[in-house]
Amino acid sequence: MVIDSDRRRMIFDQVRAKAMSRGMPIDNDPKFLTWVELWISGEYEMSDLRSRYNEIATRRTRRSKSAAKADDELPQDTDPDAD
Repeated sequence: MVIDSDRRRMIFDQVRAKAMSRGMPIDNDPKFLTWVELWISGEYEMSDLRSRYNEIATRRTRRSKSAAKADDELPQDTDPDAD
C-alpha cells in the first residue's frame, strides 16, 4: 500500500501530538526532522528513518558515556576547610 505525503504528514502530526500529550515529545534534532521530511515526501522508507534515528541515539549514548567517564576521572575536590 502506497501512502501519499499528505497521509504521512497526518501520521507524523498525530504521533507527535500523542507523544506530547504523554510528556514524551518527539526529538527536535534538525537532522532527524530533515529525515522526517524526507519520509513524508516519500524519499525515505520508515525503515530508513528508524535506522538513521538509531544512529543518532547511539552517538548520543556514546557521548554521554564518554562525558560520564571523563567526570569520573577528574580529581576529587578536597574540603578547603580541612586544613
